[in-house]
Amino acid sequence: MPPATRSPDAPPTANAAAGVGYGLIAYVWWGSIVPIYLRALSRGDWATSAVELVSQRVVFGIPVLLVFLLLVGRFGDLKAAIVEPKRLRALLLSSALIACNWFVFIYSVATDRLIDASLGYYITPLVSIALGVVLLGERPRRAQLVAIMMAVAAVVILTWHRGGLPWIAVTLALSFGFYGLVRKRAQTKPAPGLCVEMLVLLPIAVGLYAWLLYSGRAEIGEGPPMRTALMVLSGVMVVVPLVAFAAAAHRLRLATLGMLQYLAPTGQFVLSIIYGEQLDTTTLVAFMFIWAALVLYSWDAWRVGRIARGRLKNPVAKQ
Repeated sequence: MPPATRSPDAPPTANAAAGVGYGLIAYVWWGSIVPIYLRALSRGDWATSAVELVSQRVVFGIPVLLVFLLLVGRFGDLKAAIVEPKRLRALLLSSALIACNWFVFIYSVATDRLIDASLGYYITPLVSIALGVVLLGERPRRAQLVAIMMAVAAVVILTWHRGGLPWIAVTLALSFGFYGLVRKRAQTKPAPGLCVEMLVLLPIAVGLYAWLLYSGRAEIGEGPPMRTALMVLSGVMVVVPLVAFAAAAHRLRLATLGMLQYLAPTGQFVLSIIYGEQLDTTTLVAFMFIWAALVLYSWDAWRVGRIARGRLKNPVAKQ
C-alpha cells in the first residue's frame, strides 16, 4: 500500500472528501462489483474456468494499464521498476503472490465459498501485523497481540468445526499479506507495479490461453456476444479500482484508508448471504471473533494516531 499523503493543491477538507469518495469506489468495487462480475462468468451457461479468468485479467489488463500510465505520465515509474534489479526481484515475487490470490478468489466465487473469501480479507490486516513481528522484528502493542490471537482462535474454531483448515481464507490472507509486504519493500507505485507484475505473468497467461484454445477448453468467443464482451472488460475491472485506490491513498491518512478497507470483505460477506451460502452458528461465532479483533485493532490504531498527532501539535509535551 502506497503512503497516504494529501495533495498540496487543494484544501484539506475538499481533498479528504474526494479521497473518501475514491476509497468508496475502490472498496465497493472490490467487495461487490468484482464478485458479481466473476459469478456471472463462472456459473451456469456462462461458466468459465478460473485459469481462463485469471489469464484474461492479465491479457486484457495490460493494454488498459499501459494507456492509463501514458495518460498520467507514469511511464518513467514503469521503466524504473523494470531496470532496478532490487525492485524487479521483488515484483517477480509479488507477481506469483497476486496470481495465487486472484486464482483462489475466483475459485471461491465459482464454488459458492465467497464467505471464506470474506473471512480471508478480514484477517489480512492482522496477518500483516504478524508478518511485521515475525519477519521485520516489529514490536507489537498489547492490543495488536490480542487481536492476532482472536483471529487465530477464529481459524481454530472453523478448522475444528469443518474438520479441516479453511484453506481459502488462510491462502487469501497469507498471499495478500505477503503481497503487501513485498510491494512495500519494492517501493513501487500501484499502477506501474501492477503493470510490471502483469508483464511478468503475460507469457504464462498467453501460454495457458494457447493451451485452452488448442484443447478446445477456451470459452471466449463462445455463446452470446455479451459474454465475450464481459471477458474483454476484465482489464477494466482490474484497473478501475486500482486507480481509485491510488487517488484515495494520495488524499487520506492511512488510518482512514484502513477503516475503508473493511468495506470489501463486508460486501463479500453480504453477497454470500444473498447468494444463499450456509452461515451456521459456529461460523458466525468465528466471524464475531474476527469482527471483535478488527474493532480492537482499529481502536488501537486510532488511539496511537491521536497521541502522535497531539505530540506533533505540542512538541513541548515530548519533553
